[in-house]
Amino acid sequence: MKVMITSILLTLCAAGAWAQEVMREEIRRAAVPGSDNMEVIVTRLTVPVGATIPLHTHPGDEHAVVITPAQAEAPNGNIVEFAVGTPLYFPEGQVHGGLTNVGDAPMIAITTHVVRKGVPLVEPVN
Repeated sequence: MKVMITSILLTLCAAGAWAQEVMREEIRRAAVPGSDNMEVIVTRLTVPVGATIPLHTHPGDEHAVVITPAQAEAPNGNIVEFAVGTPLYFPEGQVHGGLTNVGDAPMIAITTHVVRKGVPLVEPVN
């Protein structure tokens, strides 16, 4: 029994070590011309194989372009295919995410957010 529990714990620890998280690398941030309270943030979003984009919103609009072919599973179990160049748009406050990368390579997109300054870029949704 002790050996079985130890084996299960080691398996869970190993699975945790392999788990990867979604990464958002900021490429550029600039003020929106003529606006004192808006900025543009460009990022590279990388979703490793097996990682899930958490449900979230933004304090402004998000535009994205997929730059690698990708396959993701939606919360309802449907598989969604993303070709290179697929454009995405999420208006301010729209809940999005929940996709899990089920492909064989990281999903990568370039995102452009036009958002309010001084507000967190990502607001998690429970």
